[in-house]
Formats: sequence, C-alpha cells, structure tokens
Amino acid sequence: MDKNNLVFIKDATWDEVFDGWQSREASEPGWIECATKIKGWPDWKTWRQYTASGIKADSRKWTIYKIINPQEEIPQMLVGPYTGWQNRLPQKNVLTFAQMLDIPKNYKEMNQKDKVLGIANNFPSSTQFIGLKRQDTGQIVCFEGHHRAVAVALAKRDGRPINLSGEITLALADLETGEEKLLDETLAKGSQKP
Repeated sequence: MDKNNLVFIKDATWDEVFDGWQSREASEPGWIECATKIKGWPDWKTWRQYTASGIKADSRKWTIYKIINPQEEIPQMLVGPYTGWQNRLPQKNVLTFAQMLDIPKNYKEMNQKDKVLGIANNFPSSTQFIGLKRQDTGQIVCFEGHHRAVAVALAKRDGRPINLSGEITLALADLETGEEKLLDETLAKGSQKP
C-alpha cells in the first residue's frame, strides 16, 4: 500500500482496535455460529482473541490511518493467515486479493457468494480494516476485513460501481522482518479450539 494513500489519524491500543472488530462482527449470528458451533469456542470474543494471539496483536503498536484511494489500495492487500482463504491459493501468505481473483475458480465463487455481493451492494458507510505491514516486503496483510476486501477487489476488477464514499480506515501495526513466520504459524494453528 502506498504510504501516500494513508493519512494518519491517531495512535491506538490493541484493545481499541479489538473493540472495533467486536462491534463490526460479534453480534452477527453467522459469526457467532462460526465461533461456537464450527470452531468450538464458547463465544466470538474468545475465538478472535485466540487468532489475534498468533500475531501477538496485544504487544504491538497500532496506528489508525484513513485510506485515501480504497479502490486501488484494498485489492493490493495480502490475503491474511486464515485456512478458509489461504486454501484457495497456490502459495500461502503471499498473494493479494486481486491475485486471488485472477484464479478463475475463486473469481466465479466470489461472484456468487451472498455475503460478498451483499457488501458490494451496500458497503458500510464507515468501516475499518485491521492490517499488518510486512517490513520485509512493504506489503500490508489483511488481518480482518476479508469479505469487504474481496467486495472491493471484485468491483474494481469488473468495473462495477461500489460506494466507498464513507470513511474507510486501517488499523495498522508493523510485522518486523523475521516475524513473517508468524503468518505461517497462525495459518498452521488455525482458529479451531485446540
């Protein structure tokens, strides 16, 4: 992501970033079912805290930025370390959302996914992504916001209109050189209750 397309808003704590994630997801029945019935956790919060522990989210310095050109920048984010997303890709933890959609099977499937299409047709007026900036490559890994990112990438690829006029922000922390292995470890660990 081009630093010129990010405008600093404020520094933040992980608790603030996590609270935003919780407000976006924790009351949705589909995410609650995923956390409890599919992944085996007692609730949404415990499930997502487990995932966040893999990247040591609570010990990182977080900064909130406004994304100036989301239709250009979001498709260039790397797909995050989640089995449901990475299992679609020939190489793990190195491909962008735009590259994911270059694979015909993924393009077809995402164009038929109700959740993605619903977001594309009614993008949140104000929303935040969570990302990690890889210091080894300069790329940003999407840690949270995959369905929204795919909706934006699909719209860009197809030349379809998508309403990105609201404030779109990114909570960002650095992933120092050498720490990229945490992405592979988080992917291998998965988010199923051990």
